[in-house]
Amino acid sequence: MQSFAIFLKQLRKQGNLTQSDLANSLGVSTVLISMIESEQKKASVKLLKTLAKKLKIHPFVLAPFAFSDINSSEHNLSSLEKELLKIGSKLQQKIALDRAELLK
Repeated sequence: MQSFAIFLKQLRKQGNLTQSDLANSLGVSTVLISMIESEQKKASVKLLKTLAKKLKIHPFVLAPFAFSDINSSEHNLSSLEKELLKIGSKLQQKIALDRAELLK
């Protein structure tokens, strides 16, 4: 499971956006986007909701990426749970990335 920082950067690039473009689209500062992408700051629930709204997806789709640090303790999961997490995160990533152009 990739981190939200990596996911956000990938999403931004998929939409051919600069950090400034993404920040403007979400109504936040470029510094905030930079800090999130460099893992210096966590995304707020409000930012996740705004991003989901722009992408026209349910915030649930972003949840695995936002909580990826929790998933780092995968050793406590059963093999079935690990497989579901893997499949689910791939599907969720595809949904979000396919809508990256909506951020413009």
